[in-house]
Amino acid sequence: MNRFTLNRLKVNLQFRRGVKTPTIDWKPIKSSTSNVTEAEMHTKHPLFRKFILGLMVTMPIITFGLGCWQVKRLVWKNELISRAEKMLARAPLTSLPPDLDPEAVKEFEFRRFKIKGKFNYDQEIFLGPRMKKGEVGYLVIVPFERSDGGEPILVERGWISKEKVIPETRENNYLSHLSRPKGEVEIEGFFRNMPKKSSLQFDHDSDARLFHVHDVETMAEQTGSLPIYCQLLYDLSDHPEYKSKSIMEKLVGSKKDDFEMEYQEFEFIKNGVPIGTFPKVNFTNNHLQYLITWFGISIASTGLLVYSFIKMKKFKGAESLIKAKEKNMKINW
Repeated sequence: MNRFTLNRLKVNLQFRRGVKTPTIDWKPIKSSTSNVTEAEMHTKHPLFRKFILGLMVTMPIITFGLGCWQVKRLVWKNELISRAEKMLARAPLTSLPPDLDPEAVKEFEFRRFKIKGKFNYDQEIFLGPRMKKGEVGYLVIVPFERSDGGEPILVERGWISKEKVIPETRENNYLSHLSRPKGEVEIEGFFRNMPKKSSLQFDHDSDARLFHVHDVETMAEQTGSLPIYCQLLYDLSDHPEYKSKSIMEKLVGSKKDDFEMEYQEFEFIKNGVPIGTFPKVNFTNNHLQYLITWFGISIASTGLLVYSFIKMKKFKGAESLIKAKEKNMKINW
């Protein structure tokens, strides 16, 4: 290689390498996982942030208290249902004392009884409207005058369709002895404690026979009965003893059939026979769901509160974070 070629190669190398780099290794600066802009946001609106923090602190305490309250409610409701089922399973009472105490009867809810007496249809009232299998109707409530003495009690005979509200439409058919039995009859029912009328509900018109809610006090006052509410049992069987007997049958006595006729519901509806109530305890018991909900919210809000405290610790202030970054940059540079 001649001298001219070497000089030309040196010129090319000097042209390409215009910057001299140091021989030491680069040490990259590790940036903080926190963002300065995000940290500065935490210094804004301090009053609002304190208010939110206060809510977050009180939320676990309040929801835990509500969960404990629902535990007590669950125990109470289970005891109430158990007591009602035991009452319903007992043999029916064959008589009632003449001087019934309405307050004492409340302790015997769902207790069955069999008593004799007669219905006072002059004071018949209705409650509704109520739906049954897609059809509009009303509950028939009639004062029952007991044969063993004492003031009448309110007896809910059952549901009838709206076409059978007028008494004449329930007569003169082959089930008229069931739709409006005359004379002394034996009934089987059970006591009920109905909820009191709320102040938000409409007051009853004293001249009307139609009620929209179970206002037992007003019903009793209007019909001249004790404020004791009863429901007749669901019964589709025939009761020949309800039929009016002739003079000869009263003297000689009627022959008792060996079998018992039972009808269908559509026959009762068509002829205006009230359909009674199934003897079952129908209290709603959702307290287990409520306590799971409240305790779940308490646990979730506690976790959120802990996470918020950890996050707040990371962002104590924008100024302290900036100073820390400046110090870190000086050390690395």
